[in-house]
Amino acid sequence: MVNSISKLQAIVTKQEEKIIKLQDKYLKENEEKKLYKLQLQQLQKDFDKIIEDKVTKAVEKATKDITEHYEKIIKEKDQRIFELENRLNINSSNSSLPSSKNLIYQSKICNSRKKTNKSIGGQLGHKKHTLETFKEDEITEVKEYKIEKCPKCNNNNLKVINIKMRDELDLEIKVVKRRHKFYEYECLECGNIIKSNIPLNLHNENQYGKNVKTLATTLTNYGFVSYNRTRKIICGLTNGEIDPSEGYLTKLQKKASNALENFNFDLKEKILKSKINYWDDTVISINEKDKACLRVYTNEKHVLYKAHMAKNIEGMDQDGILQNLPKDCVVMHNHLLHNYCDDYKYKNIECNAHITRKLEGITQNANHKWSNEMKSLLEETLSKRKENISKNIMKFTQEEIDIFNNEYDRILKDGFKEYIEFKHKYEFDKERNLLEFMRDYKNEITSWVKDFSLPYSNNICETLLRITKGKMKISFNFKNLSYAEYFANILSYTETCGKFGINKCEALKRLFEGNPYTVQELDEKTIN
Repeated sequence: MVNSISKLQAIVTKQEEKIIKLQDKYLKENEEKKLYKLQLQQLQKDFDKIIEDKVTKAVEKATKDITEHYEKIIKEKDQRIFELENRLNINSSNSSLPSSKNLIYQSKICNSRKKTNKSIGGQLGHKKHTLETFKEDEITEVKEYKIEKCPKCNNNNLKVINIKMRDELDLEIKVVKRRHKFYEYECLECGNIIKSNIPLNLHNENQYGKNVKTLATTLTNYGFVSYNRTRKIICGLTNGEIDPSEGYLTKLQKKASNALENFNFDLKEKILKSKINYWDDTVISINEKDKACLRVYTNEKHVLYKAHMAKNIEGMDQDGILQNLPKDCVVMHNHLLHNYCDDYKYKNIECNAHITRKLEGITQNANHKWSNEMKSLLEETLSKRKENISKNIMKFTQEEIDIFNNEYDRILKDGFKEYIEFKHKYEFDKERNLLEFMRDYKNEITSWVKDFSLPYSNNICETLLRITKGKMKISFNFKNLSYAEYFANILSYTETCGKFGINKCEALKRLFEGNPYTVQELDEKTIN
């Protein structure tokens, strides 16, 4: 019994020891569990923070990428909108577009003068110009406005106490029906028959006189009036007594042109002997062909027009001018690579007015800095040149030339960097072409800086061709090449006479008298 109790006692003691060990193990494991739980919580926090950071960075990166992508698209779209809006405003002042192509709602800038704060019209101190009172021996007609009776008392006993006079300068069309008599004589001594010479302009039994021919030719070639309206105008001015047919007016063009053959030949000779020449061409319409050509050559005094069925190199060579110019001749033109071919020996110079307009177009359409800087450099240098010339200083110093060249090169270098950001093909190519042109043809573009005798621009030719643009707008086209050539020949004569200060109507009147001005006569007029 005692042994049993002892055994049980031993078992209980072992179990109590086990229980104590298990309690200690439980407490220890419980502490570890709490520690693991804390570690788990900390890991959870660290994990959440890492995830949060990763997600935040990923979202920020994605947002940045998307933002940059759409900002780039928006920037490109804004730039394109800017381009297209400005393209609507392209005109003759910011591109090579001729002024005749300006849209109706666009203002036409006919010169390069800058707007000032001065009011429009005559300035303060400007002398007013009015018609002068006639001298007594000049008066051809007198009209008197007398009053017979007093309007108050009806008495006719009036005394003149003052006379007020008003002069009027007017004109009237007077129809002259002139008969020319040419006599034939017989010598009573020898029987010889003598006849009065009949001028060539009186070869028909009846014909229109020089004044009718002059008026008709002036209206059709200088006023661009159609043959039909020219006939109606002449008929109206003469109360229906003179009514030339449209067929006669067309023949009159040919007759006038043929009479100027020698004049135009002499013009060509003068241009070939000139040290500085200008040339340019423009598109005209002949019949259904809308890309025919009218070309003009001038040395500032003598003007020669040529018409061709196509605006091409063959036409230039047919004129027989450029390939016959000597080495010491300088030719101003609007960049055409054929001018630089081996067949032509003269020195080329480029028109700066075309360049400044293109620079203005880039400034407006691309909003680039270099184009505005280059335009300012060219215009300011030209202004300094004019100022020097006014002071009888006929060249820049070498230092001034070096400063200009360095600035020119610097602006071009900046321009090449700037244009790369401009990715829209149409404007991009135009800007790149202009930069490369100004780099490759610097000497031809800037010759006027080194030599004051050389011109800055080809505006003289543009002015001479502007008359043709007016003709095309009104008449649309020429019937055939011959009529374009007639127009060119007559224009060569009238424009050259105009350069020498002769009224174009007077020049045409001389033409129809059978005694047109000659080139030699015009040159002698200048010398005298």
